[in-house]
Amino acid sequence: MFSKAFKTLAAATALSAAMTLAAHAESVLRIRDVGDIQQMDPLLSTNYPMRDMSYLIWDTLFAMDDNFQAQPQMVDTYTISPDKKTYDFTLREGLTFHDGAPVTSADVIASINRWMGKDSLGQEIAQRLDTIEPTGDTSFRIVLTEPFGQLLNGLGRMTAYPLFIMPERIANTPIGEKLPELIGSGPFKFAGWQPGVKFVVEKYDGYIPRSEPPSNLAGGKIAKVDRIERITIPDDTSAVNALMAGEIDYVTEVPYDQLPLVESEPELTDATKPQLGKSLQIVLNHTQPPFENIKIRQAVQLALNQQDFMTTLLGDKTDLYQLCPAIFMCGGPYETDVNSDRYMHPDPEKAKALLEEAGYDGTPITFLHPTDQQFQRDMGIVLVQALRNVGFTVNDQQMDLASMFSRRNNTGAPSEGGWNMFLTAFGGDAMMDPLTNPYVTGACDKAFVGWPCDDELQARWKAFLLADSQEERKAAAVAIQDRSNEIVTFIPMGQYYGKSAWNTSLDGMIQSPLQVYWNIEKKQ
Repeated sequence: MFSKAFKTLAAATALSAAMTLAAHAESVLRIRDVGDIQQMDPLLSTNYPMRDMSYLIWDTLFAMDDNFQAQPQMVDTYTISPDKKTYDFTLREGLTFHDGAPVTSADVIASINRWMGKDSLGQEIAQRLDTIEPTGDTSFRIVLTEPFGQLLNGLGRMTAYPLFIMPERIANTPIGEKLPELIGSGPFKFAGWQPGVKFVVEKYDGYIPRSEPPSNLAGGKIAKVDRIERITIPDDTSAVNALMAGEIDYVTEVPYDQLPLVESEPELTDATKPQLGKSLQIVLNHTQPPFENIKIRQAVQLALNQQDFMTTLLGDKTDLYQLCPAIFMCGGPYETDVNSDRYMHPDPEKAKALLEEAGYDGTPITFLHPTDQQFQRDMGIVLVQALRNVGFTVNDQQMDLASMFSRRNNTGAPSEGGWNMFLTAFGGDAMMDPLTNPYVTGACDKAFVGWPCDDELQARWKAFLLADSQEERKAAAVAIQDRSNEIVTFIPMGQYYGKSAWNTSLDGMIQSPLQVYWNIEKKQ
């Protein structure tokens, strides 16, 4: 079982030599994260592995703290005019890019302009933008046509497409074209990359961290190792074996069936992965019978039991899941249980009665059921059985995962390659906020697959977008959940957590919904 890991590590070692990176006197953090990195443009993909490495290379103007509030990061001071339309910003002193050039307002403005062309919140800002201009070498002004309380949250966007600051010449690269250089101003600088083998960053000695203690993505970003090597090991078991053999230091996600092995090893520490975890979601197609009928959608809520799904996934590992009523994640800033009774207190008999009331005629439910991934295979079996138990006719369409992702974009009838239902999971970093949660816009053909179309939900989503204060945003988010659960944009089926494991020589992990690697110290 060691062979795959060792072969991959041997290739990584060869790459290291080719890059002439002397590691013998350095402190090197060797990590294994899920997936691989195929491209490095944070505005081209929401790929998590790429995003997490991007946070090491590029810095942000603002950053989200433990309370998910935007705090200054590259920005030193800022002011907001009484009419809330003019924002003046000054950058921290001494900020430099990895090529030694100072960070200027021209770099910031070019980066903001590129970001506004891609990110959904950036586009909302662009629609309200009057001017953005330098007021000095390291200061700039944003003037809006109307007050917009999401501006700072946008500048500190945590996920989807974070606003990373690049040198002006790089930020002027059209989206879709390869970035000419990977130069940022973050705590680590790019040092080498071979897809399928490893991605390497080195400590940037010119980085000046903030003085505040780390808090999620905010506060001081201190590079406590000389190098970080993100080593690609495709096989989970081989990765765990390499960790136990001391060939790597940190595995970000340990397979559940490998946890007993890791937990029995005295040289290893394990802990729940970044806060919030993931949410399991059942997605219904609002455009095709029978789910164009709201009562039939509500019958699905009553038919499904979160406990059944979580027990199937994790058995008696009750510390790794919770039954959660919040569509914006339990533990997130917009947690609420409003209008969650149907799926938090399922009742098959009520589901049957609601189907009869709705006049359900046995129209088959075409369920897209990948069987090449254990998570999808097992959860799908639970779903199909629960639906059949209350009287649904289910067409259990078994396929591979890639086919499911392709087919779910089909807007046609199931007989024409379309669908009625699938299940999936998003991380808490996306689900926790109405502006990144994909299910709650109500935007019809512009909505996420399933295409819920609802004027009232659209209005409530816009109220959140335009809210000025956190209190107003919380009230708007509660209203969104109320309406989303009423029309059943999706059904949350539990919140669950992975576990990371690392050698006991490591210390300083930061709690975050993302994988954060600064502040980690490797004791000799």
